Amino acid sequence: MNPNEVTGFVLAGGRSSRMGEDKSLMKLNGKTLVEYSIEVLKTLCSQVIVSSNQLAYDFTGCQVWPDEGNKQAPIVGIYSCLKRSITDYNIILSCDMPLIRSELINFLLKCSGDHDIIVPVHENGMIEPLCGIYKKSAFIQLERSIMEGNLSLKECIHRSRHRLVNIVELSSDSCNQFKNINTPADFKEISSFLLST
Repeated sequence: MNPNEVTGFVLAGGRSSRMGEDKSLMKLNGKTLVEYSIEVLKTLCSQVIVSSNQLAYDFTGCQVWPDEGNKQAPIVGIYSCLKRSITDYNIILSCDMPLIRSELINFLLKCSGDHDIIVPVHENGMIEPLCGIYKKSAFIQLERSIMEGNLSLKECIHRSRHRLVNIVELSSDSCNQFKNINTPADFKEISSFLLST
């Protein structure tokens, strides 16, 4: 797919309450977590945006788009991104999954078809809503859910025209790629993993 047809968004607006500090700016092997996500998206998109209500990302060279309204939730961040996006295809990637590779996201793009939202699903049925393809057409369902006061992103996905892509189709080590960082223990574990690979 032509990179000009895709916009990449890094969600960096979480509270990081379990970490105790802004995890998006924590350095892992000399690079901030937000930079890991930006670098992956830059291989697939002509433009990468950081979705956040704070202006701490000038060092990335990316634009920062704040959420609309005063509710803080991933669904609001994605809604705000799609509202301003000018491309039909939009990649949403959380800032706390530094092991994600571009090949995995590219596979999701190829699986998009006529679906509005395309996200990975584990064999136990758990989906990964913060690493997926959200077409511009998904905006309507996102807006409807927010207007109803339902901020569950997973429920919104299931109510949309969606496709769940089993992670076993993605790559042999796809389970490892979805390891995310929420706590200091997670940070230490993934840091050790990166050093060993």
